[in-house]
Amino acid sequence: MTISQHAKKRCQQRGISPDLVLLLNALGMETQQKGNTYVLELDKHTQKALCKKLKRLLTQVQKDVFVVISEDDHVITTAHKH
Repeated sequence: MTISQHAKKRCQQRGISPDLVLLLNALGMETQQKGNTYVLELDKHTQKALCKKLKRLLTQVQKDVFVVISEDDHVITTAHKH
């Protein structure tokens, strides 16, 4: 996905983070529009579930955690730093 200069300007003006645009691209529901375009948005259920998951994730991010990954990109283990 590329973001046009117009969209970047509107994000800045409207306080919409580029990370949120990426999140909507990953999780948003598509609604077709005229002109071969579509809207990406989260329904209320998805918004609520995502907020709950993000709160839990934020708690985990604040702890010192690490992941061990193999050369072939497999997660071997995870742990807390002591």
